[in-house]
Amino acid sequence: MWHHLIWILVLWLLSGITTANQVPQRASEVALIGTNRTLVCNITSVELTVWMFNNKDQLSQGLTIFTPSQYALDVRNDDTQMALTVITADEDDEGLYSCQDQGNPVMEFILTIEIPPTLKFEFSNSIHSTNGTVDVTFTEETAVQCIARGSKPLVSLRWEVDGRGAVGEVATNNSRDDERITVSTLRYIPNVGDKTLACITGGQQVVLSKKVEAKINVMYAPKCSLLISNETTNEFRLFCRCEANPPPNNYGIYVNDSLQSTEKEVFISSQSPAVVFCNASNIIGADTTDPVELGEFHVGQPISGGIIALIVCVLILLILMIALVIVFLQRRKVKKHQDSHGRTLATCEASKIPLPVGGEQGKIEDMSNPSSVPLIDQSSQKAEPSEQMNKEVTEGKGDPSKESPQKAEPSEQNKENTDDTSDPSKVPLMDPSSQRDVPSEQDKDMTNPGEGPEIDKEEWKAKHGDGDDDEDV
Repeated sequence: MWHHLIWILVLWLLSGITTANQVPQRASEVALIGTNRTLVCNITSVELTVWMFNNKDQLSQGLTIFTPSQYALDVRNDDTQMALTVITADEDDEGLYSCQDQGNPVMEFILTIEIPPTLKFEFSNSIHSTNGTVDVTFTEETAVQCIARGSKPLVSLRWEVDGRGAVGEVATNNSRDDERITVSTLRYIPNVGDKTLACITGGQQVVLSKKVEAKINVMYAPKCSLLISNETTNEFRLFCRCEANPPPNNYGIYVNDSLQSTEKEVFISSQSPAVVFCNASNIIGADTTDPVELGEFHVGQPISGGIIALIVCVLILLILMIALVIVFLQRRKVKKHQDSHGRTLATCEASKIPLPVGGEQGKIEDMSNPSSVPLIDQSSQKAEPSEQMNKEVTEGKGDPSKESPQKAEPSEQNKENTDDTSDPSKVPLMDPSSQRDVPSEQDKDMTNPGEGPEIDKEEWKAKHGDGDDDEDV
């Protein structure tokens, strides 16, 4: 029995030595000031667990808490874990928290309290700020300070212009920890398009980054140009256009070195030459345009809308006139061709019509049978019928059925012409290409078969050639 007691005592001593040499686990915890932070320890016995602060102040024994206004305890995971919650942590709660199980430290926590800074801009006396808007001057270096106070730990600062990293010289001055002040100075030259300037903190774990932002009002002197146009032929419109911030408060338009107007727009006569320019100024500076020489009826820049409309109308009318001339020439050409073709047909028809023989009433004999109609040689035919023919007509001898065979028989040449006319395919047709625009006196006679004798075929052929263009006839 004594042997068993000795062995139990030895094992207890060995376990105590092992526990005493055990190194506790260590962790770092960060809490935002004014918030709760919970520390969790692994244990074997709830009744024998003790929480200590900075290894000198006992906070609890088992489930009993000695300062319930500052701390709270709860057991988790089937009594294998005990959690200590620091309520509304402040700077006094910062330190070392240890968890002891049966008198031995099991876990240690180093709690750090973070405090966010107060952040603001500071500007030199030369920079004016109104309602968060900073007035800066274009092309002039601007110095702006960003100051972070009261942070724990000290924060870092960075700059942004319109959401982009600022381009310029940055100087940062960190004070001692007990003062808790960080100052950053930015020196940069503003651009016309700059809108916002921001200072942003960094370097803390649980405190979110803070940002202070200011609107930038970039001021610059006027940049002017003189616009000249003439709405009518009697006057010019002069407009002094300037870009500036703040807007110009003084304008001047000069004509021949004399002040014409203090407004930015004026109308002057365009009947005589002139030299014009304008200027404008604001609190930053002034600008004057280059002189412009105006002649009579000078067209400035830009061209007015009325002149552009007039040019367009003239071009449209010119195009319409050209189109009408082309149509007229085409129709004239077609009409000329038709008239020429008609004269050709009339001439060809005239060559086939025999000389009419009148009866008592001057009627024309039936020419359905060309062989029965006597043809007269053109060389022997006169413009007016002979007295003998008139006598025969008066006495009723014009009837071919009553005439003697000797008188009714045509000459040899007439026979030949009669044979030709009896067969239409043998009648020579005139080539339209050889027809002249103005017919001769003889052609005029042929176009009026009732007024003159029958034309001789041989003469026609000798003069005009063989008529092969049947299709035109």
